[in-house]
Amino acid sequence: MTNKEKKAFLTAIPELAEQKGISEEKVIDILKESFCLAYAKKIENEYQVFSNTYAKKNKEDSIKLTPAMVRCEIDMKKGDIKLFRQWTVRNDDDIVDDFIEIAIEDEKVVEAGLKVGDIYEEEFDINNFDYQDALKAVTNFRQKISRAEKESLVEAYKGKVGELVTGVVQKVDPHSIIVELDRYQATLFEREWIGKESFRVGEQIKVFIKGIGKDSRDSKNGSLIQISRACEGFLARLFKNEIHEIYDGTVEIKDIARIAGIRSKVAVYSSDPNVDPCGACIGPSGSRIQAIVSQLGKPSGDTLEREKIDIITYHENLGLYLAEALKPGVVKGAVISPDTSSAIAICEDGTEKFAIGKGYQNINLAKKLLKLKEITVKTETEAVDEGILYTTIEIFEAEEKEAEKRKNREKALALQKLKIKEEKEAEATKVDFLSKDEDIDEIEDLDTTFEAVTAQVSENKEVEPVEEKVETPVETVEAAPIVEEKVEEKVETPVETVEVNTTISLNDLEAILEQEKKTKQAEQGSNKKKNKKDENKSENKVDVKKPLKKMDIYTEEELREFESEDDFDNDYYSDEDDFSEYDDDDYYEDK
Repeated sequence: MTNKEKKAFLTAIPELAEQKGISEEKVIDILKESFCLAYAKKIENEYQVFSNTYAKKNKEDSIKLTPAMVRCEIDMKKGDIKLFRQWTVRNDDDIVDDFIEIAIEDEKVVEAGLKVGDIYEEEFDINNFDYQDALKAVTNFRQKISRAEKESLVEAYKGKVGELVTGVVQKVDPHSIIVELDRYQATLFEREWIGKESFRVGEQIKVFIKGIGKDSRDSKNGSLIQISRACEGFLARLFKNEIHEIYDGTVEIKDIARIAGIRSKVAVYSSDPNVDPCGACIGPSGSRIQAIVSQLGKPSGDTLEREKIDIITYHENLGLYLAEALKPGVVKGAVISPDTSSAIAICEDGTEKFAIGKGYQNINLAKKLLKLKEITVKTETEAVDEGILYTTIEIFEAEEKEAEKRKNREKALALQKLKIKEEKEAEATKVDFLSKDEDIDEIEDLDTTFEAVTAQVSENKEVEPVEEKVETPVETVEAAPIVEEKVEEKVETPVETVEVNTTISLNDLEAILEQEKKTKQAEQGSNKKKNKKDENKSENKVDVKKPLKKMDIYTEEELREFESEDDFDNDYYSDEDDFSEYDDDDYYEDK
């Protein structure tokens, strides 16, 4: 190719990718496949062999072989296209098909320095392609590009089915228009229009995506993207876009029956008793419903057709639902067939024509809405004359109230069962750690072990094995008194002997004895506090060390003397002695 042709080739690939909505890499891969297919076909024709893929049906005697191995290389910087034919290198004895295999002893293989299992290639000059070869490459390229475009289209719009999209009118025909939807085109046929609306080229319109086919043959109308403005989904999406209560789910659209461009009935329902579903859709002074009606129908010539919309309340009770669907006719009662496939509506005299509607529009919409095969309208007078026994609206209302109560009771029971189930599951999963004495013992042992290890680390800063530290309960109990006795020996002070001087008066002697008694009591109180502290320390400690032997301060004989002196004091002075006579001064006078 010339430099000008190479430049045009490099420019065409990005443009084609953008136009078809696919990536440049995908376009290049398709181009390589097309060249490989055309080159493989050329080789087969030269050798007069037909592979399994390209075998001709009218040549039964043709030898069917594996297609030729070819490779295409495209340099996007230089714009060069190269084709290579390939063979697999085999040992001479292992060659089965020399159409795709070559011997290792071949001079070309030896010269290339290849080994068994490598690929030997020979380049082909693409300028040797004739017209038929180029035509095959172009045809295959177009087919693959079209298939890739459809796959990309399906991938882009598979999440938009059931949505409203805005398109631009590209072409207008008497019975159809072409609408461009973000680089893709779809056909909007006349049966999908709203009445007899008209369109102009370049005009923006809203369309509803009904579905997408993987191939144009999958769609009945021959369009890959199926769009409509006359279906019920188009009207439902308009309500959702214009009315906030429907968008957030407060109000729900239950059913829609529509004669596009003429009249529609929309049944709405709200589970919130404080919300009027019909009032929410109509809006203040009909502002909301007018905003929707203004988007239904376009001027056709000198006339302006607008679609009328009836907003009705949905009822689960079929009799009340029938009365709502036949408005503005006033229904007094109804007879519904056992299989709920047909019904007889008894209307107030003079309102039957409104229930039927102009051109049977109202009754036909009621059939679609209630999914009934037949609805017969009769007046009250006709019902009496014919002896028709019907259920009144009051009875239908009472039935609906009972059904509502029953539904609420069932819902409450279901919630109660669910609550009980959750409580049982919570109790089943709850773990009671204090349910067994063994668990208590294990917990106490673990805590004691932890405290023992912590105390040992804080005192000695060396953690000994736990087995050596933990002593049996018997040893712990025996060790505690030893510590307590030694503490008493350390704290106890020697008792001083008091020599009574007969020259001292009795008052002074009594004061000295009282002071000595208080001092002794204070010392005993302090000793008890210290002993309690030592007992607490000994209880917290599990590892009780053996007391060290120390030299006694007093001998045993001295201790016995102290005890005898205490007994003498106790015997000499008792609490029952009365010293009041010594308080009188007359006692000391000379007698």
